[in-house]
Amino acid sequence: MKYLLMAAHPGHELLLWKWLRIERPQVVILTNGAGANGVPRLEPTLDNLQQSGAQWMTKLLQPVSDAAIYQALLDGDTALFRTWVDALAAHVVAQGIECIVADESEDYNPSHDLCRLLANRVANRARAGGHAVESFGYPTVGHPCPPARLAAETHRMVELGPTELQHKLGDMQGYARRAGGQLQRELDSFISEFGEEAYGRECLFAAQPTRYEQPGAAAVKPLFERIGEERVAAGVYKHVIRGAHLQAVADELAHGTPAR
Repeated sequence: MKYLLMAAHPGHELLLWKWLRIERPQVVILTNGAGANGVPRLEPTLDNLQQSGAQWMTKLLQPVSDAAIYQALLDGDTALFRTWVDALAAHVVAQGIECIVADESEDYNPSHDLCRLLANRVANRARAGGHAVESFGYPTVGHPCPPARLAAETHRMVELGPTELQHKLGDMQGYARRAGGQLQRELDSFISEFGEEAYGRECLFAAQPTRYEQPGAAAVKPLFERIGEERVAAGVYKHVIRGAHLQAVADELAHGTPAR
């Protein structure tokens, strides 16, 4: 099967460490990973993809900074996102991509949720043109393979052997050390909460509409909005990225015309 993997941030590929080596998908990454320190972290991701045999499609989608995405959301400027959807949908059809895999929308980070929203639009655009394509998501925060979801949802799962798991964990820790800061704290927190063995399974779940694609579902504030409000109050951020900003993108992509 021919896969396209869409990730919001470099480093997400390590969550699918063995799956990448089995399927060797084409890969696009929305951002360069430059967070608060402004330093991109693309180089280690390139190493990860080369080692796995995956194809990083930089000519198809050139990563931008999170700051650029946030500013576009704040400004209500969907031109970049429409251009991405147009290019990716055309690529899916032209290359005969059979399945799109992308970050899930988890209310944790607006770039993650945007990635899922764009993946859904790409799949819908391809299907509208008569191209059959499946779509799956994978958790980027929290438990990587929740047992309750395995029992209730359509999924695909890859299991790692003990040696493979140690290699994966080593790569994850090495990446986090290079990136430092928030990424290291997040990884340490997840492993502390769920245990190393949780990363011995890699799960893809059948894609679902985001809250921004379901009427009335966006009423409750996403976590990233509540955190944003706290950080603006503390003087860390100047602006809050709100669910309404992503809702505006969803509405525009659903009803707007392709970019020219």
